[in-house]
Amino acid sequence: IEYTHCTMETGQMASGESTSTSGSGAGGGGHVSASEFRAKVNQMKNWRPASTPSNRDRLEVYALHKQAVSSDAPTSQAASSKAKSPAEKAKLNAWRTKRGLSQLQAMTAYILEADRQLLVYGTISSEHSKHQRTAHANVNVNRNATEEDNYSRRSGQSATSGTAGSVLLTPRGLAAIPLLCAAASEKRKSYLVRLNSTSQIENGWWSRQEPLCGDPGTILALPEFIVLSLAVCIEHISLSMHLNHNIYNILNGLGISPGVFQSMLWPMHNFLLVVWMMVIFISTLVGSALVSVKTTLLGSKRTGITLGSIFSQEIRPCQHGAGSLCDDHQTISVRLLGLAIYPLGMLCRFADGVAERVPINAGAQLFVASSVYVATGLALWWYWFIVLPWLAVVGLALSFSVGWCFGL
Repeated sequence: IEYTHCTMETGQMASGESTSTSGSGAGGGGHVSASEFRAKVNQMKNWRPASTPSNRDRLEVYALHKQAVSSDAPTSQAASSKAKSPAEKAKLNAWRTKRGLSQLQAMTAYILEADRQLLVYGTISSEHSKHQRTAHANVNVNRNATEEDNYSRRSGQSATSGTAGSVLLTPRGLAAIPLLCAAASEKRKSYLVRLNSTSQIENGWWSRQEPLCGDPGTILALPEFIVLSLAVCIEHISLSMHLNHNIYNILNGLGISPGVFQSMLWPMHNFLLVVWMMVIFISTLVGSALVSVKTTLLGSKRTGITLGSIFSQEIRPCQHGAGSLCDDHQTISVRLLGLAIYPLGMLCRFADGVAERVPINAGAQLFVASSVYVATGLALWWYWFIVLPWLAVVGLALSFSVGWCFGL
């Protein structure tokens, strides 16, 4: 499925470059302007990836771009019938998954997702691109040159995949924060309608989610796996209220609507979204600190990532993401998470400020800033691994205890 960008719509939306919108932002500032969004769109249009992006990632960028320039996707059957080809239907369905995101949230998520894909898949060099064109044009290319080209291509792909597996999945989690915030703002009635429109238990929303900060099946994905497993269990119970005929008949005999029990579980569903975001931020902190130490000890040539890119792609987006949780448009549960995660934003801001104040060369500034980041994060280990998990358990118990209020 090809990348398709609505350049005319983007130009219309971004025509006022002097106008900027406040938000979580991507990059170095606290604002995401229309010009920044348009520049990122143009960069993605001209991007030549070193390895082929997956269809899922292609659809993710397309859907976020479409949501930013065109708002919510149409839900009518007429719109679905116009999308005749499987590719068009896939793009329309991907666009519909972003329903409810504001323009600011979609622009922010687009920039973060684009930056993640640029790092994960890499950019083909001009020399390598020229070499490929020459190789395709010359039918008499010798076997040694072909083997050398294949070897370099495999080496580049393995280096990219190795970096992606160890480092670059963390920005993928940060890119999902605006989407999870939008999901947490779902009203109870909308939640019940979505459950009733689900035809099979296996097709539930939580069942289709996967860890974002670690490869599934690895120890790095264990915290997210625990949260997702608990959420899937609760979702299965909610869906069984109307999909399991035995349970439905029992409730019907007692004169109780399935929506009563589903409403009781709705607070837990919302709070588990908040817990998932908390796990993403903690994973980002741990991952960026470990990579900073590894890069400092082994060097950027061995790790494939520089200290500057760690700050620009992980630490600063983490600061902006943590700050965006306390925005006025966020729900109360997300704001409470923003209050709990506030020390993480302060840590990122402090480390970034140290790099600007140290009166030495840029390399030494990054070394000092990363050292401060790692040392301060390590000193606050008790907050990340004791206080925050304890707050998550207490909040989960509280959401379960107040569920009967919504059931009534």
